[in-house]
Amino acid sequence: MRVPSGRLLLLLSLCLGPVAGLRAQLNFTFDYSLDTGFFSGANAGRRLHLEAVGSYVSQFLTATSLAGITAGGGNTWTAQFNSPSDPATTHSVTDLAVAANTVVVYVGGAGLGGSVLAQAILPEISASGEQGWVNNTVFKRTVGDSVYTRASVAALSFNSSTSWFFDSTPLANSSFAGQFDFFSVAAHELLHVLGFGDTRGGSGWDRNLFNGAFAGGKSLEEKSDTPFGVPLNAGRDHWAANTLSFSTRDGAVQETLMDPDIAAGVRKYVTSLDLRALNDIGYAAMLTAVPEPAAFALGTGVLCLVWAWRRRGRRDQS
Repeated sequence: MRVPSGRLLLLLSLCLGPVAGLRAQLNFTFDYSLDTGFFSGANAGRRLHLEAVGSYVSQFLTATSLAGITAGGGNTWTAQFNSPSDPATTHSVTDLAVAANTVVVYVGGAGLGGSVLAQAILPEISASGEQGWVNNTVFKRTVGDSVYTRASVAALSFNSSTSWFFDSTPLANSSFAGQFDFFSVAAHELLHVLGFGDTRGGSGWDRNLFNGAFAGGKSLEEKSDTPFGVPLNAGRDHWAANTLSFSTRDGAVQETLMDPDIAAGVRKYVTSLDLRALNDIGYAAMLTAVPEPAAFALGTGVLCLVWAWRRRGRRDQS
């Protein structure tokens, strides 16, 4: 899923009152300007589901603070990435204003081919100006010098040929045989947006790699039986297939969200090991956060917000 580098409009109204106390510090802002139909027109209702997943993921990151990015006075920056609606073409944004505690994600759908369900597209970023602004504000998004590079902007592409299941009650045990769970795949990709599996030199993930395994301290606290690193897949950008951890939904043993693939008819939640890895790569993830079921209902078509993968034949998540 990672590549380096409508419904009535009424349905999009947000019922925020009951969940205001659950807002996260880090938020995802989804930009649909590059979308060519996967999230627009007759499919505009899908935005509801994506934004709900964004809030689901961000609730685990309430302790994470990111500096805002504002260019000017000689400071300038550019992010270049593959278009989420046509990954064969590139798109660039220059001097994009990014609010504090916000990650901007351009989204769309495309025929990704093969067994790829979706892909998170990480940008190539260039910046110039005052060195402290470049290093700390643009790349690290902090006023300090102790954390790794953290996300500011990315893109996310979903396979438009996939039979997707969009669930209004994602914390329920829904049955959707033969379809792939949008909730699970979107959550997986958003962790890639944050840098999970980013093997580019200097990333927080890359700096925790050791002999093909992930040796982040928080992750090893859970996987004490693998003292030299948590096993990874061949690409070193996911946990090894069938890696188990504990679901943040109910504490039950579950295959990690961030293993390489998912089967049709299967739902996954963020696990404790997935969150530990986010801590290891520079985010403050809450390891004790468990979603409240009532906070995720999409009742009567109105969302009350709190909140390349591959199929396992099974389908791959990237």
